[in-house]
Amino acid sequence: MDSNLEDKKKQAYRVGVVVIFMLAVFTIGEFFIGAIAIGWIAPLLLIALIKAVLIIQDYMHLPRLFRREE
Repeated sequence: MDSNLEDKKKQAYRVGVVVIFMLAVFTIGEFFIGAIAIGWIAPLLLIALIKAVLIIQDYMHLPRLFRREE
């Protein structure tokens, strides 16, 4: 039982690290798009939407509300 819990914790940690890395890459991309291509609002909005979905899904734990108890 403890092994299964430890595996879940390790998996959650890995996912968290990957999401933080992805958010950092998207933020850097947003900065350069905003600095270089001033009139490109559509790509900036798309990146902001992707970042919002990642944050809601992985840090706000919203999917847990709709899952059945195990």
